[in-house]
Amino acid sequence: MKPWIITTAFALAIAGPFGAASAQDAATLVCADYAALDNAGQMAALADIEAMNAEMASGQDVSSAEIHQQLTAECGAAPDALVADVWKKIKGM
Repeated sequence: MKPWIITTAFALAIAGPFGAASAQDAATLVCADYAALDNAGQMAALADIEAMNAEMASGQDVSSAEIHQQLTAECGAAPDALVADVWKKIKGM
């Protein structure tokens, strides 16, 4: 029984940085929750946003740092907005 408990605890620890703080992905994450995430959580959210960016009909390559900077600026005025919607607005979609 102990190996099961250890395995479960380890799995929860791995899923923790993004999942524990918000239990959602970038498509359902609101700006206030994004701002409240720790660095690891924000990096996980940015990975989701980069994947969304790759799927959008845009030839622009945008770095994680640029995405974070733009989201931080735009989300400050709209803490209840969905991060995905803010990103689409930034991208002009």
